[in-house]
Amino acid sequence: MMNRHDSLKSIALGASALLFTAAFGTSCEQPPILCEVASDAYAVKYFPKEAGNDCLMLPGERVGMSVYNPPKGDDREIDALRATVAIQASSMGVLADTAKATASATDPDPNHKQYSFGNYTARPDANDFCAASDLSVAEQHIPETAYTDADGNPAIYPETRLAYEWRDVRVHMAFATPGNAATGEVTITRESEDPVTGARETCTTTYIASALFPAVGCEAVDAMGQGTGMPDDTRCCAKANPDQGRPFGSGIHPDFKVKCDPALLLCALDWKPGESFPPLGTNSFCGDGG
Repeated sequence: MMNRHDSLKSIALGASALLFTAAFGTSCEQPPILCEVASDAYAVKYFPKEAGNDCLMLPGERVGMSVYNPPKGDDREIDALRATVAIQASSMGVLADTAKATASATDPDPNHKQYSFGNYTARPDANDFCAASDLSVAEQHIPETAYTDADGNPAIYPETRLAYEWRDVRVHMAFATPGNAATGEVTITRESEDPVTGARETCTTTYIASALFPAVGCEAVDAMGQGTGMPDDTRCCAKANPDQGRPFGSGIHPDFKVKCDPALLLCALDWKPGESFPPLGTNSFCGDGG
């Protein structure tokens, strides 16, 4: 027989259940996802947009992205429905760092940034993509700089300009793989001057890009654990398999079709322009679907 205490407890639990149902409904639908990007570098593969026009011969590189949500008017919390995104290629940082370390040379123009910056949609579209738009040009223009090398000899750091123009950047945003794959188009221009002859060389190439997070190295190693310079697809497998020499998984989501890019020696999406993005499926070389 139910006593008064148990009866009151049952009524309270029933009321709580009714309040929960009224507030959240009876379904188990997931809340709307917000547009984000991965927290570390992507492995980006470049495909020349025009066949035969690839003077840079750049197979790809690591690229970082970051999302910023401005504060609301009261400055007490962020405005999740407004966002901007920054995109920076590793080549841009390498140029700036090398010039500074070699000749204490820097770009004198404060308007030149190593990253592109633009608007970013707050929520993914019906196809699960978040889009970046109105992206600024990332640029570093290092002037010709005289310096003294490590041996005490006079030297010249050549004038060098590097610029990235990103367009049509789309980040795939799903609950299982939030921001782990992206695609877009980038025009890269590199200008340099011969410090002896004064001759200038300019090269511009437009690429279609595919990006995969995380950026995972996949160089094959020999019996001594030394790199061989050759690709090893199995190092891109998501799941560990000690029997096959994989004590750890790559950290790449198993839903993605991937491969080890032989030029980058990084795991990249197994994809080409014109194909459905992102490429989903199993990787047969993993032996376990992962």
